[in-house]
Amino acid sequence: MAVDMTGVREETIEAVSRNLISLFPLFHGKIHSRERGITGMQLAGHRVLGVLLRYGPLPISDVGKRLYISKPYMTRLVDNLIAEDLVERLPDASDRRVINIRITGKGRGRIQEIGTMLRDDIQGLFSELSDDDIQVLDESLKNLNRVLGKLRDS
Repeated sequence: MAVDMTGVREETIEAVSRNLISLFPLFHGKIHSRERGITGMQLAGHRVLGVLLRYGPLPISDVGKRLYISKPYMTRLVDNLIAEDLVERLPDASDRRVINIRITGKGRGRIQEIGTMLRDDIQGLFSELSDDDIQVLDESLKNLNRVLGKLRDS
């Protein structure tokens, strides 16, 4: 009797999805339990800076779509980032109705500061693990990076 592998594959994909989703609040909670006074608005702003650093200047609406942020909230967020000189607005060269945003030098510096802060927090958190757990985590993360690296970058 043949086994229906389609059902097994779908169940496995569903389990992987659940497990991956369950990691976000767990990891987020552990890192942000080491609170450094970052508010929700600042966290969203940091995510915007990260997208701009990775992809370069983009229309505001595209950044919002990538981060699942509503247009009204994006407008407020971008206004705050501009006031802090972390991003700047640019007219789109091909469509004058579109406004792009670009990360500034100060914004790049902020991302570097955040990266350092996160690395320090993560290293402090993981230093509480046993050597065996650190090895298992290291191998698991290498595998996760390798497998997820095969996915299309959107």
